[in-house]
Amino acid sequence: MKLTELRKVIREEVKAAIQEELKDILLEAVRSPKPSITEGVSVAATTKPDPEAQKAFRQQMLSQMAAGNGNMNLTTADTNTFRPAGPATAEGSSLPEGNVGLDQIMGLMTNK
Repeated sequence: MKLTELRKVIREEVKAAIQEELKDILLEAVRSPKPSITEGVSVAATTKPDPEAQKAFRQQMLSQMAAGNGNMNLTTADTNTFRPAGPATAEGSSLPEGNVGLDQIMGLMTNK
């Protein structure tokens, strides 16, 4: 068997395996239960963190570290005390809302 023929066979088998896995993944995603969407439900607005409170908290942490020779004992009670300002996720990191039909998924599976 020539090297070009071997490459062609490997390429076809890899493509088939990827398509099979992608088909399974997409079908599983479509079949998973969706949260129900109701009209007229109000969503609580998120509050912007207070910069003065954050500054005071950082100052408190620094003073505790200075008192402990650079060490600080934290507990699980301290986990939610500091929230940095800014977006929680990078731009473009979330998927758009909406539903995908099986015809669209099957269109991805066709061999070209």
